[in-house]
Amino acid sequence: MKLTRHNGRAGKHGTYNPKHNDRSFEIANSEHIDPERVQQNIYWDCYNGIRSALQPKDVDSLADTFEEVEKLYYKLHYTNFTERQNERNAKIRHTERNRSTEDLLVSKKTCPEESIYQLGTLESHASPKELFQIATEFMDKFHERFGKHVHILDWALHLDEGTPHIHERHVFDCENKYGETAPQQEKALEALGFELPKPDKPLGRYNNRKITFDAACRTMLFEIAKHHGL
Repeated sequence: MKLTRHNGRAGKHGTYNPKHNDRSFEIANSEHIDPERVQQNIYWDCYNGIRSALQPKDVDSLADTFEEVEKLYYKLHYTNFTERQNERNAKIRHTERNRSTEDLLVSKKTCPEESIYQLGTLESHASPKELFQIATEFMDKFHERFGKHVHILDWALHLDEGTPHIHERHVFDCENKYGETAPQQEKALEALGFELPKPDKPLGRYNNRKITFDAACRTMLFEIAKHHGL
C-alpha cells in the first residue's frame, strides 16, 4: 500500500491557509468535502491538544482555530526577533523592511510548512485508525528527534473527503547571530546536525539540508509503517 508524505508552503494563491485544515470556513462551497462526515474529523494543536470535530469550542481558549493558534505561537516566540530587527532597520534608515509576526506567517520563507500524510489511494486505502496510529507515532518520534528546532503547531485527520489523510503544520527555528529565536529553516536543520546532500558543493536549491531532512523523515515514516505490518 502506497504511503506518501508531501510537503509545501504555498500554491498559486499564496501561502497555505490553515482554515482549510480545521474547516474554519464555509464548507458548503467545497464540492470535495462531505458535510455529513465533517464531524468525524480529528484535530490537534499545540495549545489545546487533541479533540474531535464534535467537541464544543472552549469559550475561554486563547486560541481556538488553527489560524489563531499559529498567530499566537508566532507572537509568543518571534515578537522579540521582529521588534529587535525593526530597531536595527530604523538605525540604518530602512524601516520599509519592518515586519510583524503576522508578516512572518504569510511569507513563503518563514510561514509554517505543511505536510500531508496519506496511506493508500481512493480505491484502496488504510483504515482511519491505522493512519492515525502511524501518523501520531511518527509525529511523536519527530518531536523527540527534531523538536528543539522543528515545532509541530497543528494537525487534522480528514475523514470527510475521498481518502483519509492528515494535514500537519510545523515551523523551523533557531537563534540568529543576535541570540534571537527566529523562523529559519536551513539554520535550524544545521543546528540539528543535518549535512548537505553533497557536502563538497555549495548550498543551493538542489543541495540543501531540507533534502537530507526529508529523506530522514521518509525513512522514519516507512519504518513505522513496516512495524505496523503495512
